[in-house]
Amino acid sequence: MSSTATPADKRAAADAVRGGVPTPSPHYAAAGLDVWTMMNQVAASVDAVNLGQGFMGFAPKSFITRAAQEALDESSHHQYAPPRGRPALLAQVAARFSRLLGRDISPASEVSVHAGANEALLSAFTAFLEHGKGQEVILIEPAFDQYTPNVIMAGGRPVYVPLRVCTSKDPAKEVISSSDWKLDSAELEAAISSNTRILVLNTPHNPVGKVFARGELEEIAAIAKRHNLLVVADEVYEHLTY
Repeated sequence: MSSTATPADKRAAADAVRGGVPTPSPHYAAAGLDVWTMMNQVAASVDAVNLGQGFMGFAPKSFITRAAQEALDESSHHQYAPPRGRPALLAQVAARFSRLLGRDISPASEVSVHAGANEALLSAFTAFLEHGKGQEVILIEPAFDQYTPNVIMAGGRPVYVPLRVCTSKDPAKEVISSSDWKLDSAELEAAISSNTRILVLNTPHNPVGKVFARGELEEIAAIAKRHNLLVVADEVYEHLTY
């Protein structure tokens, strides 16, 4: 191509080499369509009530909308925030988790704020996984839909370990409780290889609602320590323990 070619000419030439249609990276393309989009499309196509996502049927409490309005009215909030979050918010989060965990959490080095848990998960995977190294992430299934594409886009390979229903109850006659779902620690450890980098632990668990007992958490912690794994603890439903 001529040295006088414009950037637009170069882009057009690159598109022509690719068949004229820009394509996403293989890692992104492999992630597939998310389950919410699929459920929303199916529900809309048959005019069904969509139970696939938490759509609220009521308005937020007035104190919430009032606080949001007050935040909008504060002129200092209409600026770029620091990348890790506003200092006052970081300090509040650090204070809260210091109380919960019984140790001092540093707002300067141990807290960051994200646009939702999904971005936080992707950030963690991106920070600790390397493309092309075959690094693996243990996911306990059934699992939150976004774990798999986030791991793939970060260059990792998902490895699934199932929760199993361990009960003598007849599901046709009796209710199977979330506590009847168990993780076999031997099965978990057998899934770990020299390439395993991360274990994702979701409690309370989405979608079965299981809250891991202390003994179960201690077994998982011992395995993680034995194999030097990073545990990404997704506790987004921490207060929904009825």
